[in-house]
Amino acid sequence: MDYEYDTIEEPNTKRMRLEDDNNNNNNKELETRPFSSFLSSSFRRSKKHPVLSDKKLIVYNLKVERPPLPEGFEQDAWKKLKQAIHAIQNHTQPIESLEVLYQLCENLCQYNLGEKLCDQLNIECKNYIKQEFERLENYDAEDGRAYLKAVNNWWTTYCDQLSQIRGIFLYLDRTTAASLYGSLWNLGMILFGDVYQSCEKVKEKVIENALILVQCERDNENADPALLQSMLHMLIDLKRYHKDFEPRLLEESKKYYDMEADRLIQEMDMSKYLKHVAYRIHQEVQHVNTKKLFDKSTKVPLGSIVEHQLLTKRIDTILNKCFSMFMQNSREEDLSLLYRLLRKVNCLDTCVKFFGDYVKKEGVSILKKRNMADKDVVPLILAFKRKTDIILHHSFEKDERFYDARKQGFRYFINLREHRTARLLSAYTDYLMRNSDKSEDKLEKGLDQAMGIFRFLQGKDFFQALYKRDLSKRLLLEVKSRNAEKSMLSKLRKECGLAYTSKLEGMLRDIKYSSDLLNEFKTTPGYTETYLPFAFKVNLLTYGFWPSYTPIHINLPTEFNDIQTKYQEFYNAKYSGRRLTWQNSLGVCDVTANYPLGSQELTLTLIQTAVLLLFNDETKLSLSFGEILQATNLDELELRRTLKSLACGEHKLIVKSPEGESVDDTDIFTYNEGFASSLQRVKMNTDKLKEVIESNTTVSRTVLISREQQVDAAIVRIMKSKRQLSHGALLGEVVRQIQFPATAQDVKKRVELLIEKEYLERTEGDGYQYLE
Repeated sequence: MDYEYDTIEEPNTKRMRLEDDNNNNNNKELETRPFSSFLSSSFRRSKKHPVLSDKKLIVYNLKVERPPLPEGFEQDAWKKLKQAIHAIQNHTQPIESLEVLYQLCENLCQYNLGEKLCDQLNIECKNYIKQEFERLENYDAEDGRAYLKAVNNWWTTYCDQLSQIRGIFLYLDRTTAASLYGSLWNLGMILFGDVYQSCEKVKEKVIENALILVQCERDNENADPALLQSMLHMLIDLKRYHKDFEPRLLEESKKYYDMEADRLIQEMDMSKYLKHVAYRIHQEVQHVNTKKLFDKSTKVPLGSIVEHQLLTKRIDTILNKCFSMFMQNSREEDLSLLYRLLRKVNCLDTCVKFFGDYVKKEGVSILKKRNMADKDVVPLILAFKRKTDIILHHSFEKDERFYDARKQGFRYFINLREHRTARLLSAYTDYLMRNSDKSEDKLEKGLDQAMGIFRFLQGKDFFQALYKRDLSKRLLLEVKSRNAEKSMLSKLRKECGLAYTSKLEGMLRDIKYSSDLLNEFKTTPGYTETYLPFAFKVNLLTYGFWPSYTPIHINLPTEFNDIQTKYQEFYNAKYSGRRLTWQNSLGVCDVTANYPLGSQELTLTLIQTAVLLLFNDETKLSLSFGEILQATNLDELELRRTLKSLACGEHKLIVKSPEGESVDDTDIFTYNEGFASSLQRVKMNTDKLKEVIESNTTVSRTVLISREQQVDAAIVRIMKSKRQLSHGALLGEVVRQIQFPATAQDVKKRVELLIEKEYLERTEGDGYQYLE
């Protein structure tokens, strides 16, 4: 239904009249009515099209004129209200009841006297506040805490009084005061704050003594957190906290923690100091979150000051005093606390640097240890790695930056003296292989740990040459476990590829193939029709797989020569295109020696055996050096070494005359009838054979030649692909492709050689071009 509203001034009737005119016959009236055109029969009643009405609703203005205030009402009302204010301020009971006072305030406000009433209330409260602050300025307290208590008592009293006054002026609070100040409470805070701000003496005493309470709270010395909390909340309510107190708090906190850090770093153990730092950081957080002393906005800057003064500013001093000691003694909990604190202040990069330097220093000291066997040095490195593993996992929470620092540290000291570490690692793996029969699990664990060091090694080719030499000793001396050897080679192949282990695996295949071929030889008539007073075994060493050895010529006994000849004929018949070279220096013989004091089992080299068999001739009681030299046809130097091992060593199988540690041309040698040993088998071949293998294997030279060939191949491969390159670009590509350290000078020498061989030529601008 649509209505028209007319306002008619009719204050005396106070009623509403509804006029209804239903005269549908008056066409003129129908035309003037706004909805008449819609009242045709063509429109049906429906929810969508309701029937509209032309009824007219007239509403009269009901406003009644307000009578004027009686004469003197305003002054009398304010007098009563003022008396009530003074009564509240003087802690007495107002004369009028609260209902009367409230009604007086409401009446004044209804007659547009609210602003004037606010001004009057403002003046009364301000005078009262000034009077109380004058009293505080002249207050002679015993100490700062007593003064703060007086201020706090006045503050709490004022807040209570303001609440009571607000109750009386509640109508004013909700009307005029709300539009002017927000509330009477805000007005009261503004008045208090203005007077407080103008009283410099009171303000300074409040700030100064509040800071003293803060220090007492930090030192746990006669603290009063409730008083401090109340005073700081007063400053927050007065909006003076951030302007007056917080800057002074931060400044004093900086001085306090700066002095504390200087003192404690000198006095405290670093473990206790770090715990103290953690306590201080937690304490300041508690002051904001738990004890509610400071405003939340103070939390971040105050925490930053504590962290900077106690940690960041003195990070180098702290780490210099404690890091190495913590690492040396495996102080995992202390390192964990240090890590968490430094992570909080974003100083972990400094700690990472100290960790990397410690790893380098400790690794170098391990490698420099004296009076220690080579095989015992690697276990120390492995123990150091296990120690850092625990610290990285537990204390440094698997932080990748520390793993990278350790990796760089290990790579530094392991390759500081490249050949030294490769020799140590080779000696350690050789020791593991020789003792592989004790525990398979222990062996696997040891090999895995050795591979952990191997990964850091840059000169892997030098280790390969040393490992090949040691493997040849184990295979030739039959000190081996085939499964252990295969396990180690599989680890090396996985790490460096098939090309790295192909020759080493070929050495194992040679030993197996030699055994199969020997069994085939023993079925031939040449072997079965020949009587041999000894067992015969041959190891075929493929040239290129094994270390190179210098052949030694010697006149062997007839039986030895005959079997060698028969095997040579068998092999040549089977492989016509191959050639055998007998390495007499690597031969091993098991000999039964019949001494007057008892038979003795001996293990000798082939050369030692050939010399010793000369003393089986009963017609000659002694042999001179010259006679032995003529009979064996050995090199003179080799014969001296052999006779020295037989006559001057721990086990003297023959007697030299005159006695001495060296062998001269005039010496006479006789059979030692008094020889005896408590050992079931005397092995005199081991040291001798090791000496032969190591003296004939020039590892350094072999590796050097191999490296030169690899550099040459890399240069030719790169230039063939690129056709033309500058010197710097070629140098970078070569260093990237080779797997060992090389200097720019080394690469330059090989480039010069390839230019001489017409693989390359120089171009303008310090470059090179590949020649077809």
